[in-house]
Amino acid sequence: MNRDPVTAILSGALIISVMLTAGLCYAYLHVSQNNQQAQRQVALLNARRNLMQPLAAECLEFSRKHPSIIPVLQSLGVRSRTGETNVSAIIQEAQPQP
Repeated sequence: MNRDPVTAILSGALIISVMLTAGLCYAYLHVSQNNQQAQRQVALLNARRNLMQPLAAECLEFSRKHPSIIPVLQSLGVRSRTGETNVSAIIQEAQPQP
């Protein structure tokens, strides 16, 4: 039984193609899983930020009536020494870095 050399070449190309497809499929699944984990982390950070933002705003409002809390807010970075509020900086720190 003589085999045609074209058949052997095509069989080899098919085997290589199947192996590359399997490798790319594995890589895609791995990247997809990492992407889902990252999306969960981003959702968790956004939820925490959404919880902390009103709390920080309420603390700033509380500091207007009770100035004794100002040193605590300054140490946390919510309020600067000059009296400016820094809520946006806290929100930026809470956002995930790429």
